[in-house]
Amino acid sequence: VHLGPIHRMVPVIAGGAAISESWNCVDSASLTCDLTWTEFQLSDWEIFSNRARLNVANSGETRAARADSDLASDDHFCQVTLVSLAGQTNNQGGPLCRKDGTSTVTYYVFRALISQSAVVNDHRLTKWVSGTATDLGNDTADVVNGTVLKVQADGSSISGYRDGNISVGPITDTAIVDNLRCGIFGFAS
Repeated sequence: VHLGPIHRMVPVIAGGAAISESWNCVDSASLTCDLTWTEFQLSDWEIFSNRARLNVANSGETRAARADSDLASDDHFCQVTLVSLAGQTNNQGGPLCRKDGTSTVTYYVFRALISQSAVVNDHRLTKWVSGTATDLGNDTADVVNGTVLKVQADGSSISGYRDGNISVGPITDTAIVDNLRCGIFGFAS
């Protein structure tokens, strides 16, 4: 399932019952377009030029939003095209999966991380459990705008993909089960 043109930061969400988001709406301070979205980890997501965008500068805090539609299984994936990740040190972005319908900060994410000083420039598979982040693995490939990132959970196998190829994983992790939603993750320092 594809949720928009290739040059947009757009989640592709699947898992039995497929959902889709076009972002084909007027510019808005809300992500709600075809689907209802909830910003559960702070805010500042918006629709701008038919794509999801994190509109915050110098925050130093994580932002995440979920699509408020349950998938049929907790074995699913979420995919985004990273249009642009640039600017200040330590900017990050990517898809998240196995999120529930609450404000609890628990999910898996595959995130691109770029540092203006190039100290860190990689992709990381991370789990957030009750607000605490733990990296599960990473690759050191340079972050490139336009890359398609995907996070996938299949049983206890958690994987991160770049442009359709497995990049990190599968990692065995059983910390997060039964959660049926996907979404987007961002960080701007």
